[in-house]
Parts: sequence; structure tokens; C-alpha cells
Amino acid sequence: MEIRGYSKGGFHSTKSALFLLTLSSFIFIFSFQSVSADVISLNSGGNTEIAVTPGGYIEGFFSGISEEAVVIPPAVPPGGGGGGGGGGGGTPAVSISVTPTEFNLNLAIDTTTQQKIRVRNLGAYSMNVGVSQQGLDNHVILGNTSLLIAAGETVDLDVVFVALSEPGIFVGKIIIGGHEVLVALNVKTKLLLFDSNIVVLNSGLKVPRGEQLKTLVTLIPLGDPERLDVTLNFIIKDYTNKVYLTKSETLLVTNLTELRRNFDVGLLEPGDYVVGLQLVYPNGVAPSSAHFRVVEKTAMTFFGKVILFLIMMILIIGIFILIILIWRRRKKKDEEKKTTIGS
Repeated sequence: MEIRGYSKGGFHSTKSALFLLTLSSFIFIFSFQSVSADVISLNSGGNTEIAVTPGGYIEGFFSGISEEAVVIPPAVPPGGGGGGGGGGGGTPAVSISVTPTEFNLNLAIDTTTQQKIRVRNLGAYSMNVGVSQQGLDNHVILGNTSLLIAAGETVDLDVVFVALSEPGIFVGKIIIGGHEVLVALNVKTKLLLFDSNIVVLNSGLKVPRGEQLKTLVTLIPLGDPERLDVTLNFIIKDYTNKVYLTKSETLLVTNLTELRRNFDVGLLEPGDYVVGLQLVYPNGVAPSSAHFRVVEKTAMTFFGKVILFLIMMILIIGIFILIILIWRRRKKKDEEKKTTIGS
């Protein structure tokens, strides 16, 4: 007997389709692999004038990392003796630790500040470590160009950062024994009516490729409250000063203001970057910046696949139950109609 609106054959077809859907979902989930597209360089020529403005807003900033980074140079062959054969080999590799690994400093124009970088020899032999800078010409004075460090000894490298007469965000690196200390200098005008701050909200300051950089921007009026239009100039660049994005917006500020700005970093290669903000108003510039790192998106773990599979199964079962309830309801209505007609 065929039930009006829903036949037995249709019901069995629905069960077969649901079974195939469940099986397909199971195969798909457990064969799922993370896929990442090739990155197209937005500024491959290194032209700092290029501005790329995709949809969405930019956000983020960070200052200061105190973790230690270990650098292990190649092993040094023992002195004396000729070349060739024999067992043994070179002396054990030496290593250094460098603290901090990043500077994010706020300076007024025409001022300087002195900082220290601690370098420790973790190896069993004395070593001579080279010191240099990249991209910080006229903005940094290094106390030494090399450091002689005995085994187990820690030495301080004196560094003077210089803010010239031009406000802005200046980035570069200090290189110690092959290790890079990232530097961002936020140079402000001296008479500030406003200050700015930007903070990266992403966990661990890491942004997986394809996801958004999330930031919180704070605009801080200084002195007496004043209604004033200000311009926010955002920028993303790496520590070689290569610009990947610029974006501007203007708004009226009357008191302390917090804004959230997001930016899609899917086109950025994995690595270290600076997101900068320059708050511009008549006769003043108040920049701030923060560090973030773009990382590869990790593949889904087996546990994650199991959870996703269970969620999909729950949804499929829910749909299946809903279909059965609808079918039963229609069947009951058809039986009631037949009973009414028969009476």
C-alpha cells in the first residue's frame, strides 16, 4: 500500500541515501588533510611605496619578548695537525643565548635611549661573536662590532637607539652571532595631543595562514579633552622594511577610544612582521607598532577528526529522526482521513 505524499519505496530510498551520505562523510573526514595555497608576493620588488588594501581591517600590536633564543654555530675543527683521515672530528659545537629577542620602543623626535642585550656563551670554549645591524642606519649605535665571550660567561652589548627629527615607525635587525634581534622604533612628535597603542589579540601573537590578524587599537587624548578629527594610517611590513599593506581612515575623537581592527594575512609568507599605526593630527604624529608572526596552518589532528566526525554523525542522525517524525505524522493524517471518509 502506498501512503500519500511518501511511499515506502521513497522511505527506503531515503535510508539508502542517508547511509551513503554517512559513509561518504566518514571517508572524507579521515582522509582530510590541511591544504595551503601558494603565496603570491604582493611586493616582490621591494618597493616601499606599494600599498595593497584587501577587504577587512587591520589590527594588532605587541611590544617586547623576553624569551631566550639559542644559536648553535657550526663545529670548529681542532687546531694543529694536518688534514686527512682518522677518527674523532671537530670540537663540540658552541652555542649562545640572546636576551631580549625583540625591542619595541617609543621615542620622541631628536632623543636617544640606551638598552642592553645580554649574550651568554653556552658552550665549553671561548668564542668571538660578530655584531652588526640591518636596516637601522642612523637609528642605532652599537657598542661593539664583536664580542669575545669565555665559556659560560655572559656579556652585555650596549646599544643606543636614536630618534631623528622625522616621526614614524622604523624597523630593522641587530644580528649577533647569526641570531636576529628584531627592532621597531616608534618615533613621536614631542608635543602630543594624542597617543596611540595597538595590541595583537591572536594567541601567542601567531596568525595561521588564511586566518585574520586581530588587534585592539587605543587612542588616548592627552591634556584637556578636545574634539578633533584624526587620521589613522595602518601599515604592515617585515623587518627588512618591505611594505605589504597600507590603509587609512579618519574619525572624530573626543575621549579615550578603543577600536578593533582585523586583517586577512592569507597572502603573507610565514615569518615575522610588524603592524604599525600612525595617529596623525594637526602638528602631531603618534605612532605605535607591534610584532606578529605568520605561521603555517597545522593539519587537523586525529582527535580533531574524530570530534568532527561525531558532530557530523549527530547532525545526520538528527536529520534522519526528523524525516521519520515527518513521515509518521503524514501517515497518521492519512489514516485519520481514511477513517473520516469510511465513517
